Amino acid sequence: MVSDFLRERYARLFGEGFLRHLKDPVRPALRVNTLRTDEGTLVERLRDKGFRLEKVPWTGCGYWIESSPFSPGATTEYLLGHYLLQDPASQYACETLGPRKDDLVLDMAAAPGGKTTHLAQLLEGTGTVVALDISRQRMRSLRSNLSRMGVENCLAFRMDARDAGELGLEFDRVLLDAPCTGTGTAFKNPEALEKDEKDLEKTVPLQLELIKAGAGVLKKGGTLLYCTCSFLPEEGEMVVARAVGEHGLEILDIGEGEPGLSSPYGMELPEEVERTRRFFPHRHGTQGFYMARLRKV
Repeated sequence: MVSDFLRERYARLFGEGFLRHLKDPVRPALRVNTLRTDEGTLVERLRDKGFRLEKVPWTGCGYWIESSPFSPGATTEYLLGHYLLQDPASQYACETLGPRKDDLVLDMAAAPGGKTTHLAQLLEGTGTVVALDISRQRMRSLRSNLSRMGVENCLAFRMDARDAGELGLEFDRVLLDAPCTGTGTAFKNPEALEKDEKDLEKTVPLQLELIKAGAGVLKKGGTLLYCTCSFLPEEGEMVVARAVGEHGLEILDIGEGEPGLSSPYGMELPEEVERTRRFFPHRHGTQGFYMARLRKV
């Protein structure tokens, strides 16, 4: 059952027909971990086991799992860290951030580690990823994934990312996969259909504080990738528009996905927010996802 709050907002943003897509199934996907194996070898081994894989053309090492004879999380290759089950939009976020060799990278809400391990992979074992998460329980999952995936260039700290300035570091790249309502994940989390104004009152102030903290520790000329698994512009374009005005950031282009909304609910945001990107389950085969690539100027 979709809350009246979401029903009204979705109709205004995307049209009445959007509601029928909220529970569309999304194919599982994996990312090949090149810290442990090479892409060709893993794909061949999984296909020999009976997996049907389709390359995600706009990711570096991503594959949709069309079918599998058993759980993709129960193979020897999975347990050895040769791949991680990860949504293609999440993979694309890390690739869009574009960490370069020897960069110092901050992952502000890191657990359980899908994006953290991907950032380390993109650095090819060079540089350093600093991973933060406030949850003690989720930190266990993060550390487990770092170990399983063979990551050696990561420092993980249990701390509130709003206090990132206390690290005394400036970062070349910052990833903020912000806590949100999760409205883009209704296909696997039915409770996401029940979100309302009270949920936004909790998430949006936190997102604004986190993006302020991320911009504060970003080097001049550095890049911050802000993303959420939400359909709501209150957690996407509206946060980004405010951050650009307050923290000396500019919006950079992103290739894949659909343009951000420059006039949600009839309000006028800077035209540049159309450079941000949205992903939809029924159009891109991913979770509902929003991302913005920002540079400190």
